[in-house]
Amino acid sequence: MKTKLQTARLTRGWSQAELMDAMEDAAGRLGFALPSRSSLKTQVSMFENGRRPPGPEYQALFCEVYEATRLELGFALEAAPSQLDALPKLPSPRGPAPTASTEVLGYLKSVFVQHAQAEPLVGPRFLVPAVQSQVPLIEQLCSDARGPARGEVLRVGLRYAEFLGWLYQDSGDSQEAMLWTNRALDYAYELDDPTLSAYVFQRRANIATEAGHAGYAQGLVNAALNYAGKIPTQVEAVALRAQANAHAVLGNASETARALDEARVLADKTPGDDDGLAPYVSVEYIDMEAANCAIALSRPEDAVATLEESLTRWPAQQQRDRGLCLARLSTAYAQNQDLEGAVGAATQAVGIAQATGSARILAELTRLQTHLAPFRKLVEIAELNRAVGSMKGTG
Repeated sequence: MKTKLQTARLTRGWSQAELMDAMEDAAGRLGFALPSRSSLKTQVSMFENGRRPPGPEYQALFCEVYEATRLELGFALEAAPSQLDALPKLPSPRGPAPTASTEVLGYLKSVFVQHAQAEPLVGPRFLVPAVQSQVPLIEQLCSDARGPARGEVLRVGLRYAEFLGWLYQDSGDSQEAMLWTNRALDYAYELDDPTLSAYVFQRRANIATEAGHAGYAQGLVNAALNYAGKIPTQVEAVALRAQANAHAVLGNASETARALDEARVLADKTPGDDDGLAPYVSVEYIDMEAANCAIALSRPEDAVATLEESLTRWPAQQQRDRGLCLARLSTAYAQNQDLEGAVGAATQAVGIAQATGSARILAELTRLQTHLAPFRKLVEIAELNRAVGSMKGTG
């Protein structure tokens, strides 16, 4: 009898060699190290024949290769051991395990709101342990919940998993970011919720683009946009924004412009009920993302005015995103040969990156260094490079 894993390969008409090609590509995206080709072939055969269950890393890899959930591939849906081992352990309960009561779910929702409000101010460094401390309770509830309560528990679990994925992305750990976002997608599939599925697919696309895999991100965005017309306008708009970013990184200027134009139209419509997933989506937000696309396409003049205007009205509670905006503006200035402007904006961004631990700000400042390289002997640029280097551990 064929296993689900073997059926997934045969359904695609792949040989084991073609599967291993796909696994090697996916391993590069996820940051996994694979054994030699001959050893990998032995492992795959044992997994497909059911003689050995895949470990957590191989499970994540197969899910990536087949764009399928653990359930669809015949894996257990419990958290992977390598993830659970790193999670803070709850004290052994002295009484019955908690149930998915209104009070328990209310507690988890209120804590989540507090984490989400704190995140733009403090960044991921201090929040990852705090958010993960809730995961064992959520896992217990997901394991036990039945009937109508299960859907509510899964929704809570999805929000925590997606949020953890975001925190790891902002920390610069794309592998953990993708693993937790995949967990969120598992929950979305079980819920059979188009809005949640589309939102999580575009989140996976964001992670892939920032990790240097914009081509792969396009496929993930396509999966999100398969739900177009069935989801709130904000979620469709943010998926189009993810599509624009991927196209910009690949140098597809016309496709970038098309996606941004469609996103602006949707963002300007009356918001629908998006379950609180994308309340930040507005025409101004899409314009900000257009500025980032312009930088990727080496069109700094299109980015500078938008970024400068945004900084004059940036909310105080969005400190981390202000730092990212400053870092992007510094790159646009550098592309425009405005060294004074680049150093001034970058110096402010460095301070915010140090305070929040945002790897996304640091990545933008690293991109800036390539544009400032011809002027690296200037005192102010040498000082900036030292500050950026110290955050990377090279200064």
